[in-house]
Amino acid sequence: MRAPALPPRRLLVVDEDDLLRWSLREKFHAAGWDVVDAGSGFAALEAVEGRRLDLALVAVTLPDLDGAALGSKLAATQPRCRVVLMSSAEPPEALPSSPDGPPVLEKPFDLDAMVAWASRDLAETG
Repeated sequence: MRAPALPPRRLLVVDEDDLLRWSLREKFHAAGWDVVDAGSGFAALEAVEGRRLDLALVAVTLPDLDGAALGSKLAATQPRCRVVLMSSAEPPEALPSSPDGPPVLEKPFDLDAMVAWASRDLAETG
C-alpha cells in the first residue's frame, strides 16, 4: 500500500524584479513546489490570503512595503513559514540583519543551490 502523497511545498517570492521572480518560480516549480509570486508587499499579502506557506523569499526593498515589515506580517499569519530576506545592498555590511530577525541572503545567488537548500532545510525542520 502506498503512503498518501504529501502536498507540495508552497513558496512565496516577492521582488519587483520580474526576471528574478520568473527564474525562482521556474526553478522551484520544476522541483515540485507550488509557487506564488508578487512584485510588491501588498500584492503578496493579497495573493497568499487563505494559503499555507512553507517559505517566503522577500526582497528587502519593495515599492510599497519594507521587506522586513512584510516578513513580520507573514510570520504573524503563517507561523510555519520560514522567511528569508533578499538584498543587493552594497557593501554587504549594509545588509539589514538582527539575531531575532529573518536571515538575509545577498543577491545574486545560485538558483539551483537555493532550491536544494530550501528543500533540504524544510525537510529537516518538518
